[in-house]
Amino acid sequence: MRLESERAVDLADGLTKLQLVSLDACVRCHACLEWCPVFDILGDEQITPPEKIRIYGEMLRLQHGVMPRLFGQPEMSHHTLTQLSEALYKCTTCGRCGEVCEVGIHTQRLWPVLRAKMVELGVGPIGGQVNAPRIIAQKHNPYDRPHAERFEFLPADVPVAKQAEVGFFVGCSGAYTAHPMVAGAVRALHAAGVEFTLFEDEYCCGFPLWVLGYRELLAELVHHNVDGFVAQGVKRLVTSCPCCLDHLTNRWPELYGAKDFPLEIVHTTQLLVEQIEKGKFKPTKQADVTVTVHDPCYVARGTRVHEPPRIVAQSVPGVRLVEMEHNRAMARCCGSGGGIRRAYGELSVDMAKALIHEAEETGADIMLMDCPACFERLNMAYARMKSSIKLMDLLQFVTQYL
Repeated sequence: MRLESERAVDLADGLTKLQLVSLDACVRCHACLEWCPVFDILGDEQITPPEKIRIYGEMLRLQHGVMPRLFGQPEMSHHTLTQLSEALYKCTTCGRCGEVCEVGIHTQRLWPVLRAKMVELGVGPIGGQVNAPRIIAQKHNPYDRPHAERFEFLPADVPVAKQAEVGFFVGCSGAYTAHPMVAGAVRALHAAGVEFTLFEDEYCCGFPLWVLGYRELLAELVHHNVDGFVAQGVKRLVTSCPCCLDHLTNRWPELYGAKDFPLEIVHTTQLLVEQIEKGKFKPTKQADVTVTVHDPCYVARGTRVHEPPRIVAQSVPGVRLVEMEHNRAMARCCGSGGGIRRAYGELSVDMAKALIHEAEETGADIMLMDCPACFERLNMAYARMKSSIKLMDLLQFVTQYL
């Protein structure tokens, strides 16, 4: 396959200068391997960060190096291209490798950009991932579920304002696969005295498309959602989904295109901490339980919201918090992210089991999580194993003690 064929793609286009330098910066020290959740299960060096960077760097040099300028571009084998694509998509984009990288390569931002090139070249994504653009365009969510079911989770006793300065962005995973999580979130907001509104025509935030390498539809989804919330008077947009939070915070402003982005983006636990400090959110029922808190990848390493979930958990009287060996920025991945569960389902479950085992080692009674994707994948793994620890959504847990 020639890179200058009818699918000619400039492999440098769309990468920042820092990302291009990163492709040359990797020294193959392999310090990242012990932190990669996929390598931890498979032990396959072909899918590791250094190998992905090596192959892509070689492809770049075939396009932009000295030799192709002197003698023309050689052919790139289709085998090499598909090998790279498999390595890029057999990845949760958890970003742990970037945390330990000796030269500071920000892998959680790099992998989706390289995946976008695989899409342009026609070799990505893989398996069920290829259906995401069609499904999201038709159903406005990646789960192929009716749009009308998006708010079925909403508790009947939680009031929702027509207009409010605070909006709650539900997100697709919460709406369709993790009802206890988003139900707990709106109950907590209500209990904290926060008047909030929902956008009844809310669409997917676009994160699944972005992380898989698709770039079409992204701006359309952002404009639809932002304009809808702004029309309802929203100034602060709150979400409890880590992937939504990362996408809303780090990409929505640019995709929206306005000089002044009209919304402040806040994680649910950040808002609840504000209300705790004001004395407006205070669980009163006594607990006698030991918990450990799981840090989802896109808050652990994407937006770095580490302490608010712990403060909220410990707002319950009688709660004892213990930490897993790997926590905060180095927390384990649940195995759900990066679209991997759609292409490599069993691998995804194995990663979830490894996380549950680490939680068990703390001696905690309950592992609390605050991510709908983690909620779905961990519960799937939990159903296939015997475990001494219970799994529960953070805000579902806390609202029991109001």
